[in-house]
Amino acid sequence: MTWKTLNTTMKLIVAGIFIVALLAVASAFHSWFADKPTISQSEYAPAKEIKKAIKIEHKKITVHAPIDVLDKDEAVKKLKINDPVKSDKNKQITTTAEIQPYDGKTSVISVLDTSTGMSEIIAKQEPLSFFGFENKKELGVRVGYSTDEFEMRSTVFGRWQFLRVGNFHLGVYGEANSRGEGIGQLEISYKF
Repeated sequence: MTWKTLNTTMKLIVAGIFIVALLAVASAFHSWFADKPTISQSEYAPAKEIKKAIKIEHKKITVHAPIDVLDKDEAVKKLKINDPVKSDKNKQITTTAEIQPYDGKTSVISVLDTSTGMSEIIAKQEPLSFFGFENKKELGVRVGYSTDEFEMRSTVFGRWQFLRVGNFHLGVYGEANSRGEGIGQLEISYKF
């Protein structure tokens, strides 16, 4: 069978599979070479500066007010704060915050009220771009009973979502069950 002998429907299917495969490869390369997050689950680390703020000029001002800080020894113990903050006497903890999970980026700014010495962290979720490469992978197992023969069955499945356009997500899905049957599918989903 050659390209010339395929009917139009088959040519469209082959072209569609080629385009999806090309997008998957582009997403894989993007995920491989993209900046990795600097946040760790095991220790505190400096966060990346907001890109728009990098070119803003820094200047020193003198503050004539006591600064409200957390008890450092207690904060180090309870929050499990690591070096360099832990051992540097010049570094004080002025405020803390928890940021809710979000698929996009969240910009965070530390603000000091020089009249009171209190500081706070303010945060803003940056809107997602219309188009984005994702790299969301999932593996799983399902176990249960069938209704037709009331026998135990299991399914092993895998999913990789690699492209987002608006709220639509494109990926591939595959599964195999305990009867030896398997399936591979293109997956398009809408998340809201």
